[in-house]
Amino acid sequence: MNIVILTHYLPYPLTSGGAQAQYNMIEQLRHKHHITLVFNEGSGNKLQAMKQLQKLWPEVNIVVYRYYRQLLCWRFVRDKIRRGFLVKFAPNSRILKIDRMLKPYGQWFSSDQVRFVNRIIRDAKADLIQVEFFQSLDWCKYLPADIKKVFIHHEINFIRNDRFLQDFNLSAKEEEAKQRMKQEEIDCLNRYDHIITLTDIDKKILQEHHVTTPISVSPAAVSSLPLPYCEWKGRVVFIGGHAHIPNREGIDWFISQVIPNLNINIQVDIIGAGWPSEYNIQHEHCQIRLTGFVDDLTAAVYGNIMIVPILTGSGMRMKIVEAMAMSMPIVTTTVGVEGIPLVHEKSCLIEDTPKEFAQAIERLCTDASLRSKLGNAANQVFMEAYSAEQLSKVREGIYHLVKA
Repeated sequence: MNIVILTHYLPYPLTSGGAQAQYNMIEQLRHKHHITLVFNEGSGNKLQAMKQLQKLWPEVNIVVYRYYRQLLCWRFVRDKIRRGFLVKFAPNSRILKIDRMLKPYGQWFSSDQVRFVNRIIRDAKADLIQVEFFQSLDWCKYLPADIKKVFIHHEINFIRNDRFLQDFNLSAKEEEAKQRMKQEEIDCLNRYDHIITLTDIDKKILQEHHVTTPISVSPAAVSSLPLPYCEWKGRVVFIGGHAHIPNREGIDWFISQVIPNLNINIQVDIIGAGWPSEYNIQHEHCQIRLTGFVDDLTAAVYGNIMIVPILTGSGMRMKIVEAMAMSMPIVTTTVGVEGIPLVHEKSCLIEDTPKEFAQAIERLCTDASLRSKLGNAANQVFMEAYSAEQLSKVREGIYHLVKA
């Protein structure tokens, strides 16, 4: 099958959950299908990374829409200047936080880009077009009507907005903008031939909000190989880049509210790109160390306790599935584990208040039998539901269903 994938993010290097979700699925499918991957060059999508990825995937046709061509679109330039001004002069302001939610930017569908992408689709003789991420959702308006179109919903944007903005006193105009974005998201989803969500919960949410397009669930795969439980090496770890708002918000909550409730000394390693030096914190009971992006995630985290203090967002947390593969004991919030079949006290600890989250960490740090029990149980769930081979078969089944 000839598949053209349109994505807002180049799936390399593996610096985010979204990149991992794309990379690992394409890795499983690239020898079975003819894949063309089309992405926008930008600050997070470097040509050097594209060249490295092309060496890893010689059979995949990777095509870039160059940044200078995007700059020919005045709306793109206008929004870049506006957002850059807010980031520089009002980085912690209410207006920027709301702006990031209600005025997403980064891709405008100029006539030049539409012609570029449609030419690639024709040249590839595409049997199926796959669109990934909310930022690319509007492609449904510009693609050939005679080719089946699938949208991969990594994160439901209107759910993310509702959760992030729930504590803001929105004005009538801001509330109207939020509801308009939600309706536009639903309308676009209903223009696709099929939708793939990563979790059953996201599928149910879309159906409850009047998305009538057929929806299938196809979880993302991870690259980590399943490993047996390893006794604790003495550290607590968090995986995630600073650029992703739920990661940043969750770590801020952990620092300001969870750490003050700790009664034992722990070391926390934050593993991910972009964290500024002020997150290197020495507290009475907690030392936070920034390790940055690591090439070998297993070497960095295996044998430690995983924390997932995520409060907002939607979709599937790849960091949890990575931890499950490595038999790591996990402390998470309800939002963090959403859509993943782990059970409180059986295969992880789920706590939503700062005091109880801190107590859960203390329990794992002081109870070897609990660590072993939860780590082994989480790995069993991984083996049953998230092996890469099994997940690729699920995705292929969906492709053939759509194409039939």
